[in-house]
Amino acid sequence: MKWIFYIGAILVGIALGFQSPMNSALGKLTNPKNSAVLNNLLGLAILVLISTSDGSIRQFGSLFKAPIYLLLGGVLGATIVYLSIVVIPVIGAATFASIIVTVQMVVTIFIDHYGLFGLPKTPVNWYRIIGVIFMLIGIRLIKRF
Repeated sequence: MKWIFYIGAILVGIALGFQSPMNSALGKLTNPKNSAVLNNLLGLAILVLISTSDGSIRQFGSLFKAPIYLLLGGVLGATIVYLSIVVIPVIGAATFASIIVTVQMVVTIFIDHYGLFGLPKTPVNWYRIIGVIFMLIGIRLIKRF
């Protein structure tokens, strides 16, 4: 049954592949800040609807008992949306995606290595380092700069 999680990860990859270029195109019609606001408002509306329909909205207040640094995810999310809208028209969607995925991999290898945020520790090894090197080569091949 673990395969369903891989399908979920693939679906997230597809969504992310479409989301940033679509937001960028919307940003050209208005301005990047308005596009980012609309993106986040629609996301908020959908998540409130889902949380209301399954009753989990009643537990919302417990989020504010979390350490303050864990609440910064929303700030990071808004920053990601806004910067993708501004950056994609300049460097292109494929270059943007290849850079963010590679940097994300480096950051998450660091997080795994130290077991941050309660994750199990997964030490850095040569396979992971070589994987990142291949990703860096991939950026160069995609961008050809």
